[in-house]
Amino acid sequence: MNTNDLPVIELQGTPRERGLIHGESLKTSIAAVLEHWLSDLGNYGSNDSGTTCWNVDTYLDGLLSNTRYLQAIEKTAPHLLEELKGIADASGQPFSHILGLNLMDEEWVYGLRNSLDKPTHKCTAFATSKQTDGISYAGQNMDICSWSEGYQVLFRHMATEDKPEVLLFAIAGSLGLNGLNASGVGVTCNTLSQLDFATDGLPVAFVVRLILEQQGLDAAVSLLKKLHHASGQNYILSSRDQALCFECSSTSVVPYTPEPLNGRLFHTNHPLISSDISTIKALAETPTANTQARLDSITQRLGNTKTKVTLSEIKAALSAHDNPSHPVSRRCNKTGSSIGYTAGSVIYEFTSPPRLHLAAGPPCETEYLCFDFLSSESSLGEGDHS
Repeated sequence: MNTNDLPVIELQGTPRERGLIHGESLKTSIAAVLEHWLSDLGNYGSNDSGTTCWNVDTYLDGLLSNTRYLQAIEKTAPHLLEELKGIADASGQPFSHILGLNLMDEEWVYGLRNSLDKPTHKCTAFATSKQTDGISYAGQNMDICSWSEGYQVLFRHMATEDKPEVLLFAIAGSLGLNGLNASGVGVTCNTLSQLDFATDGLPVAFVVRLILEQQGLDAAVSLLKKLHHASGQNYILSSRDQALCFECSSTSVVPYTPEPLNGRLFHTNHPLISSDISTIKALAETPTANTQARLDSITQRLGNTKTKVTLSEIKAALSAHDNPSHPVSRRCNKTGSSIGYTAGSVIYEFTSPPRLHLAAGPPCETEYLCFDFLSSESSLGEGDHS
């Protein structure tokens, strides 16, 4: 998608009202997304019985009935559940389909647990804080399904009395993939399928949204540590003064602090510190050639702490094809792979107020546009830096 064509949709009101606006505004796109998503479910490799694919209804029913994700959402984020119901009602789609679409990482784990050959190499994240006389940045390439092309969207969640304005990158029908809020808190997330999972934990999309409701980095970190996580995941929580990296599993939240990099953090899709490895072979033995190559590329480009990192250098790093077989910026996979396409690239610039730079597709193919907050009270959360 050309970033100039990216829909930018304002969401305001109650959670249900926001969902209704989302569902009505993107009704046609949501229908198309669900058609692609449903056709993709269960179709990766063979299961234990040798079947080449699963019946979609059986597969989806198993994902929802054999887990307790819905109960975890009801307990921890009931307002986001109301938003989901609003999306389903306004778009005219079954709630089970909207819910399932928002269990993206959890569905990949479910597929791997059922011996499907689900690819797990996706997303490259970074943060550069503590730059002397320089601006702090964070962001990532969001690598997801190639069929998401053309359905990217930027949601502007308007501020409420207790929650800041949020700029949220997403695909139609989803609660969001990553984002930045007007209080100067940014979040990126990378799958770590090797780590322990929980079928009664809170799914990734809901974790991201809860983090972006926080007014400062301290509150965001505190929240992340308290949550019961459904999927192995790396989160980088960033602000003007600091970026913090955590590898989360169902049993632990482990901070990753590479001291030699002095405030610079890089992560892809293999654990760098956590030892809470899954006992399931299909998860624990995920290959890492792709994820290591992408980590090497962005670290080599942005890891020199003797120089300040500039916005142009970050854009070049996120657009890189240093390893042609395993590029950081991944063009659309015409075979329809479940993974393997950079649907969007975000850069959080921690000026005052902060700004979002977004490329709606592989940054090697489409340019970044800059998005500002509308809230006049936008700030960087002074006095709340972990």
